[in-house]
Formats: sequence, C-alpha cells, structure tokens
Amino acid sequence: MKPLTLALLLAACSSSAFAQNELKDLPFPEVKHLIDTHIHLYDTTRPDGVPWPPEDDKVLYKPHLPAEYSKLARAAKVTGVVIVEASDRLEDNKWVLDQVKGDPFYVALVGNIDPTRKAFGKQLRNLRKDPRFVGIRARNAGPIDYTDAQVIANFKKLEKAGLSLDILANGKGVEGVKEVDELAGKVPNLRIVVDHVLGYDIDGNPPGQDWLDAVESLAKHKNVYCKVSGLYQRCKLQPAPQDPDHYRTVLDPLWQNFGEDRLIYGSNWPCTKKSGNYESFVKLVNAYFSEKGNDACEKYFWQNASNAYGLKLK
Repeated sequence: MKPLTLALLLAACSSSAFAQNELKDLPFPEVKHLIDTHIHLYDTTRPDGVPWPPEDDKVLYKPHLPAEYSKLARAAKVTGVVIVEASDRLEDNKWVLDQVKGDPFYVALVGNIDPTRKAFGKQLRNLRKDPRFVGIRARNAGPIDYTDAQVIANFKKLEKAGLSLDILANGKGVEGVKEVDELAGKVPNLRIVVDHVLGYDIDGNPPGQDWLDAVESLAKHKNVYCKVSGLYQRCKLQPAPQDPDHYRTVLDPLWQNFGEDRLIYGSNWPCTKKSGNYESFVKLVNAYFSEKGNDACEKYFWQNASNAYGLKLK
C-alpha cells in the first residue's frame, strides 16, 4: 500500500472512531413521544422462509423479532413503533400483527398489498378491520408503474380510506423523486411518505442541482412527507460515518424544502446493525434536529408521524 493511501485510510479510521466516541456523549431526544416509524420484523426460520433479506446477508438473515427490538429501542427512549412490512406476501401482514398482538408499544403497521391487482380494494377492506393497519408501502415482486391506471385507481381507494402510502425510492435518483412528484399530483389527498431521505445516495458531497430542483418541486405537494431514516444504509461509504456533519449535504435541503412539519423519524432497524448500532442512530439524527429547536424535535420525532399515519397521539 502506498504511504499516502495508508495515511488517508488511517485518517478516515481515526475520524470514524472520534465520531463514535462523540455520539456516545450526545443526549437522547427530550421529547414527549419518540416514535420509530420504520422497522422490519421477520423470522427466517419460518417453514416458507422470507422474501427478504437474502440468505447470503450474514447480518440480516436471521430472526428479528419484537423481543430483541423492544429491549434496545426502550433503552434509546423510544415510546412507540410503526412496523413497515418487508415482505410482498399478503399473508405476512397478519403474521406481523400477530407477533405484536396486545403490545401497545407497537402502535401501527404499514403493510403490503399489491397495488397492481384488481383485488386491492377487497384486500384493503379486510386489513382495515385491524385499527393498527394505517397504510401500505408500495411494493410487490417487481417494479411498480405509478402511471398505470389500475395503480392510480387503487391509490385513490387508499386515499378515500384516509390511509397512507409509503414509497421506497432507493436507487432511482432524480427520476425517483420526479416519479413521486407526478403521483402526488394525481392523488392530492393521499398522505405519501417517501422513505430513507428520498432514496438519495449519500457521499458527503453537495447534491446536484437537478436533484435539488426535483426535491423543491416535490415538496410543493403538501401531502408528501419525507422520512429521515436509513441514513447509514443510504451512505455510499461503508461502514457509514457516524459523524452528523457527513449527512448535512442531504439533510439541509430536505429541511429547507419540507420544513419542520413534514420530516419524520425512522431507524430502518435491523439494517442499522450494518453500521454502528441503534443508539448511535437516534443520537446522530437528534444532533441535527436539536439544532432546530425543541418544537422541531417534537415534530420530527412524533408529531409529524402522528399526522402522516393518523396515530392520534397527544
């Protein structure tokens, strides 16, 4: 290894260690509620297995169940949880709800119904019988065409029911933001939550003007929220830096456009295991939002989630 390359590597490692030590000393949020709106629960030992994660993922391909999450989340001052279904199998909605039956810590489920199917309305009515079901994440076994007439018709049923729509835009870049922009105009009363900082690939450099313009346009739709979640996973450098400043290039434009009323906290556990730990992520995002004042923290950590998902928190 060349001396300069080695020096840069050592500097990066030193910076990472310093950031981790800094995070340990930072406080948890001081808010009335702390709602984690993005975790996944699944059991890889089930007879039929799981659609996600893949078997070759040594970190994630193992059971991730309520007992494990509840312990670490409560230690990080979390007071409530919204589960996001990671499976595209309809029956797994009930499986997840059964895992947390009778546990008020788990306040809601963003489930999964294939929006391309004509049976969407019937399936939606069945799942709505459980008050913990607050919406769906748009996904199935393949890509979804958000201009398709059947998809739009089904989203309007979701809109009419007063439920929400989560969208995963990972890896789509500017086009992914524009896609949601177009959709938001077609269903203006549907609360849309775009996961994981709009799917932006974080490299620590300022975003391109085309992405900034797309975000500005998207944020004009007042029915669109953005989850500041999955920062570690959206980071191109792995293991992801645990220095809050590394993420400002994406957080600042999101704050400027969505403001304090439409940014939402979510961890993306158990994916947080791949970089640091759960506690470090809570403290990292709190370091950024605490700079915006207590009101902004209350909104980010629970009030905006309550509005987006109809949680009726007070």
